[in-house]
Amino acid sequence: MPRLNTSDTVKEQLSLLLRRLLTYVNGESVEQADWSDKIIYNWLKYDKPHPKLIVKTELKVLVDFCNAGTKKTSVISLTTIQMRNVLDVLKDWGILTDNRTNPQGSRQRHFTLNLWSSFTEENLWKFEEEWDKRKSPNLQNSSVKTEINYDNFGLIPDTSQIYGREKELELLKQKFFQNSPPCKIIGIFGIAGIGKTSLVCKLIEQIQEEFTRVIYWSFLNPPLPLEFLENTSNIISQNISFKTEDKFKIKLIKFIKILAKYRCLLFLDNIDAIIEHENYREYSEILQAIGQSKHNSCLIITSRKIPQKLESLAGNKTSTYFRDLQGLDYQTGRQILRDIDTFHGSEDEWQFLIQQVCHGNPLFIKSIAHHIQRVHHNNLSDFLLKGNLLIKKIESILNSYFQQLSDLEKAIIFELAINRNPVSLSELEHNIIIEPDGKSIQEGIRSLSSKILLDKKDDYFTIHPLLIEYFTQKIITIATEEIKTQKFQLLRSNSLTKTTVPDYLRKIQINVILHPIINNLIHNFQENNLESKLIDCLKALKNEPSGQIGGIAGNIINLLNILKNGHLIGYDFSHISIRQVDFSNIRLNQVDFSYSQFFDCIFPQTCGSILSISCSQFNRSFPREELLATGDSHGMIYLWKVKQDGKLELSKSFPAHGSWVWSVALNSEGQLLASGGQDGIVKIWSITTDISINCHSLPHPSQKHYAPIRAVTFSADSKFLATGSEDKTIKIWSVETGECLHTLEGHQERVGGVAFNPNGQLLASGSADKTIKIWSVDTGECLHTLTGHQDWVWQVAFSSDGQLLASGSGDKTIKIWSIIEGKYQNIDTLTGHESWIWSIVFSPDGQYIASGSEDFTLRLWSVKTRECLQCFRGYGNRLSSITFSTDSQYILSGSIDRSLRLWSIKNHKCLQQINGHTDWICSVAFSPDGKTLISGSGDQTIRLWSVESGKVIKILQEKDYWVLLHQVAVSANGQLIASTSHDNTIKLWDIRTDEKYTFSPEHQKRVWSIAFSPNSQMLVSGSGDNSVKLWSVPRGFCLKTFEEHQAWVLSVNFSLDGKLIATGSEDRTIKLWSIEDNMTQSLRTFKGHQGRIWSVVFSPDGQRLASSSDDQTVKVWQVKDGRLINSFEGHKSWVWSVAFSPDGKLLASGGDDATIRIWDVETGQLHQLLCEHTKSVRSVCFSPNGNTLASAGEDEMIKLWNLKTGECQNTLRSPRLYEQTNIKGVEGLNYETSNTMKILGAFLSR
Repeated sequence: MPRLNTSDTVKEQLSLLLRRLLTYVNGESVEQADWSDKIIYNWLKYDKPHPKLIVKTELKVLVDFCNAGTKKTSVISLTTIQMRNVLDVLKDWGILTDNRTNPQGSRQRHFTLNLWSSFTEENLWKFEEEWDKRKSPNLQNSSVKTEINYDNFGLIPDTSQIYGREKELELLKQKFFQNSPPCKIIGIFGIAGIGKTSLVCKLIEQIQEEFTRVIYWSFLNPPLPLEFLENTSNIISQNISFKTEDKFKIKLIKFIKILAKYRCLLFLDNIDAIIEHENYREYSEILQAIGQSKHNSCLIITSRKIPQKLESLAGNKTSTYFRDLQGLDYQTGRQILRDIDTFHGSEDEWQFLIQQVCHGNPLFIKSIAHHIQRVHHNNLSDFLLKGNLLIKKIESILNSYFQQLSDLEKAIIFELAINRNPVSLSELEHNIIIEPDGKSIQEGIRSLSSKILLDKKDDYFTIHPLLIEYFTQKIITIATEEIKTQKFQLLRSNSLTKTTVPDYLRKIQINVILHPIINNLIHNFQENNLESKLIDCLKALKNEPSGQIGGIAGNIINLLNILKNGHLIGYDFSHISIRQVDFSNIRLNQVDFSYSQFFDCIFPQTCGSILSISCSQFNRSFPREELLATGDSHGMIYLWKVKQDGKLELSKSFPAHGSWVWSVALNSEGQLLASGGQDGIVKIWSITTDISINCHSLPHPSQKHYAPIRAVTFSADSKFLATGSEDKTIKIWSVETGECLHTLEGHQERVGGVAFNPNGQLLASGSADKTIKIWSVDTGECLHTLTGHQDWVWQVAFSSDGQLLASGSGDKTIKIWSIIEGKYQNIDTLTGHESWIWSIVFSPDGQYIASGSEDFTLRLWSVKTRECLQCFRGYGNRLSSITFSTDSQYILSGSIDRSLRLWSIKNHKCLQQINGHTDWICSVAFSPDGKTLISGSGDQTIRLWSVESGKVIKILQEKDYWVLLHQVAVSANGQLIASTSHDNTIKLWDIRTDEKYTFSPEHQKRVWSIAFSPNSQMLVSGSGDNSVKLWSVPRGFCLKTFEEHQAWVLSVNFSLDGKLIATGSEDRTIKLWSIEDNMTQSLRTFKGHQGRIWSVVFSPDGQRLASSSDDQTVKVWQVKDGRLINSFEGHKSWVWSVAFSPDGKLLASGGDDATIRIWDVETGQLHQLLCEHTKSVRSVCFSPNGNTLASAGEDEMIKLWNLKTGECQNTLRSPRLYEQTNIKGVEGLNYETSNTMKILGAFLSR
């Protein structure tokens, strides 16, 4: 018998069935009469010992009955197959008794529900408890019973040979099995090396089946408190809702609720690293909350001492157990020595060594035994005679060992401590920059092994966590001293942070090494003096041969970057060798890099928002360099090589489309690349072995799409290309000839995603009309139309075996469709995302589904159990595109936040993050006096410009680098600036004080548009949640919400008398609202546009309303009756912005075609055409006196136009990331990196 599906979706379906039946029989449903003749029941609510509900009906009636209650409230619905599964689950658990005498093939259902209470809500609450207790044993066994989540792989001790500790293990097990209630916190304390970690790991092996989840965190590489809460919560349950804007205490409350719902065992190992650290101070609140809150989970911690914040809990014997771990007894110590080798010594000498010298510490015993082997030839008497080691502290032993190390050995041990994870010989040879003793790294490892215990496994080296911690502190102390004295050895031979390690590990290196060094130096020098000291260190290097600089310059620059918070402007970094520096988020204006050499440095890319991604045979085994393609919002395509070390390296970038590249697809061999863009053009590119590009196929004008291309995909055999467009059609092309074979029509709205099935005979498409269609590739016939989603379907994907189809929707759900003998059945609905789903893909091995969402998360789902396995966070914007590696072990993702990320499925970590950069201007507005221009930019800044001088006079910087601004508005009194962004918030800035206020988060989706009322006392906003909100200023209270639009509200504006509001929407309508006399009402709806409406604006006299749309038109309407007065045509693409002149005679429009058109309002004639922008014009506005027009766009420029002459009188541009940066004579940059730096403002010579 197949295992029942008991995913979280089934849980929701069970809840739905119980709620519908109970509200019905308890008379709580308003539809009582509708089902009385179809559902026969007997409600024995007072039956003992439990109430019973007897139901007799047909299966289809039961399905319809449940679904009738979901039409307005939920996206969950049931099919007959799912209802059978639900009833079978209830029967399997003994909750349902089947009363039928002959159930086989019967449509009738006659069953008894054995319930807990006569009350609806109490039954549902009891059901939640029952679900957690009795969920399918098979499912628990597969995902829980033996699952321990090791978040720091490679550092878990081997417990196969643990010495002694039988008594301690038994005592600890009693705290779990005999304490009532079980302990909430168990603390194991003791000196380093005493065996705390091994003891706890052995305990976990023996008790893990008592817990839903067991999670190990090694705090050798500690996560920040917020990361710990989010990552741990995601491992335990994917249904928890962590929002980006949630504060720490909110997330802590949610975390404790998870511990109450699921019985979890958390092991935080070696928390000494975070007890006193400033960045980790919130851990004390986490530990206290776990100890004081009500839950059934347990936290085990290890540390050298009891954290001060937990001392108050130590007296609570029922919930807390703390134990100081003592040394091993003599006999156990002797056994350790016997297992290592045969040593020579008397019984008294052995007892003295084990109990007096080593204090029973197993690490000390092993280390000294190792030393006696190598140096004293297994003779204990010789060691005691010559060693003089009456030692009581581990630091003394380690200091003694350290003094014996050569410079090369120190460099190796420092490298192992810096990397914190196992390191290969080749990595050591690459990273240790200078070999101080003239010996090879291999010789150094051999000699080091005779002095310090090195762990080696599969040709990778590491050291005990105690040694990592000890030598990390040594690094901090020595590096501080070397900078003070300018005598470099460590900083020369070792880079203290690496660009060659996974991104998560580099962040840890910065936190645990660089920040403490900076703190030490600030204590010695003060901040201003420290900057001068670091610069002096760099100046001194100019007199040294570049080959002898090693890692000094890179280390100093990394420290400077922390000190200056990413703004290294005007520094002289010329004539030096620079290693292991991540420049990707550093502003380097006017920096002199001339004649310097770069090694293992990372630089930013020019890519904008990453809209599309595709890879060809990306495989971790790297039999050859594989290809990855990405398309961005600048119209560029980037080709990346996958290097042997697993990193992505930019191979080539080239302009592909005039604007956004919505979709790219590599064929399976990586020889062809297809792209579709905002410009409505489909292109096929051939890629040769040397990564040269040739665009060899363009559609004939008579066959082309007439709107942006949202999807392109190759068939498996590369014979066909399918494209989906906003013109509501799909086209199938011959790759060989470029001919359009079929144009598929049938969708009622724009097409979002297309996918071939594996054999290439079928094509699936998803659309904004909420449907999925299945087409015959041979005939172009629509074979099936699948319904069920409650919002647009933006992505579809077939599984590798072709038996499943997945669809992602704006209704926040993923639907799984089975395909059996040509029939499609919705078999499950996956929930968990909190916003629109933009991207969905199956893994090549068929085990996983990955989905990317507007909620800034990437989720990984099990195809078998339909559970969410992992939620990847950290994005600053929506996930626009994702793909798997061909071995299904890695996920590559592209986001609107301009990041390209490589994720490991195995350890849930981001291994690499590549950041793009853009300074495009999304919005401009004049101040009321016309002297200042305000701009909002893609680099997350609001700038105030002097119109007269063209200079920036003030910058308002958004704190969050990833938050993309949409629009800025200026109050009529000129004192306030409002901004909207992708993080669903509205921010208000006081120009006089630079204070920032954030409005309460009322909108549930991104805020697209904003406008001040004429009296500056109110604000109106339009959002992706389809609502319009009216706010009080400056308090930020929401006064009113308007909810008549059926899609995103993209534009809002007030009339000049403040009595009317106009709103433009993605639903192609404009709505007019009255807010006069504290009354709000919808007056009328303007219809006529054939596309989204991006801008609405009132004429100065309030009689007319202008609008612009992606239907390429500008329209003027009569306000009083909604009549269309005129429609201006001429733009060749979307029209983003429209503005009236102060006298109302002219109308300016800015378009995606990079032009500005100025129209005569009365005649409808084109008055002027302004064409100096090179990319899309996103915003236009007139100066208050009407003499000047400001325009801004994706070319990162603001232009001021003299309207009398039509000439551009000034161009304003903020300094690019590398503006006036000198890279003359530099070495170590490939062509693409050098070209990127020049695009960002660098130059080769003066």
